[in-house]
Amino acid sequence: MRYDFALLFVVLTALTGAIWLLDALLFAPARRKAMAGEQAALDAIMDACAERVRALVGKNRVQDVVVERIQDSIGIRAARPEDLEKLRALLVRDMPELDVIAAGEGLEARLNEPPPRTREPVVVEYSRSLFPVILAILLVRSFLGEPYRIPSKSMMPNLVIGDFILVNKYAYGLRLPVLDTKVVAVGEPKRGDVIVFHPPLEGHENEVWIKRVIGLPGDVIDYHNYQLTINGEPVPTEQIGPYKGKASGNAETGEQLLREALPEHNHAVLTQSRPPMFQDERANGTWTVPAGEYFMMGDNRDDSEDGRFWPNHFLPERNIVGKAVLVWMNLDWDAKDMDSSRIGTIIR
Repeated sequence: MRYDFALLFVVLTALTGAIWLLDALLFAPARRKAMAGEQAALDAIMDACAERVRALVGKNRVQDVVVERIQDSIGIRAARPEDLEKLRALLVRDMPELDVIAAGEGLEARLNEPPPRTREPVVVEYSRSLFPVILAILLVRSFLGEPYRIPSKSMMPNLVIGDFILVNKYAYGLRLPVLDTKVVAVGEPKRGDVIVFHPPLEGHENEVWIKRVIGLPGDVIDYHNYQLTINGEPVPTEQIGPYKGKASGNAETGEQLLREALPEHNHAVLTQSRPPMFQDERANGTWTVPAGEYFMMGDNRDDSEDGRFWPNHFLPERNIVGKAVLVWMNLDWDAKDMDSSRIGTIIR
């Protein structure tokens, strides 16, 4: 089951904010007035108790004693320790309504049964505390950056299973959370960018995928027998050698590792170099990219469910989430492996 965290944070922000606001407008003023009255009554009681303590000190001729109010308690200090013990015994005997305890070098007396106080409701207290935190998380996730985890092999060798990546949410414009409506245009995807998006596939609309931009609006993309051609120009490739995988990507060991040189970008790709008769015929074709859409491919060319296989082949601009920029953690749960060397990898 997949959760829509953007919707969750919007609901939590609205709920906590509404509770806090309604309380501040409708209930908090009366509660503050009641609390002020209760505090005044408590102050009067404690002032009276302090006077009684002073009278008790004078009656028993205890010298060099200081009695003072400290918030909702009474502080008592004496020059000699034996006088404190004497005063404590006198207070326990003559003023049983006070709870007398040692505090530092003196005594502190509080009411055993203080009068009931009006309290801020727990739901309001939590809402007031959580609202700014949830709002900050919502703003950061919606407009700045958001983490994602790579779950598949489709972007090997550049991104591997277990990579936790940071996605720049404002690279291609600011969008409203949940609605995904662009409100501020910042930039457009460039050829070679690795982007995160919602796939234009029925039943997968709420999922988040990651691929590389190969075709821009108006481009003619051709892919046959592992040769990528853009607008009639074959994209050069340079063979690097056999690939050596690890952890969950170990099955890709031995595949061909190539350097692909797009007109504006160089990056590594993996191929199995299958003979034409063993290739998936759907992976080969020619596609013209419509306006406002993009043609996406995975770097692992024989293990990527990308635009070559989609019914409409193209990614609408409105489905874009953001640009993948950085690997900040790698944790391959299935292989029980963590590759710390991946941390800090810039996604190119």
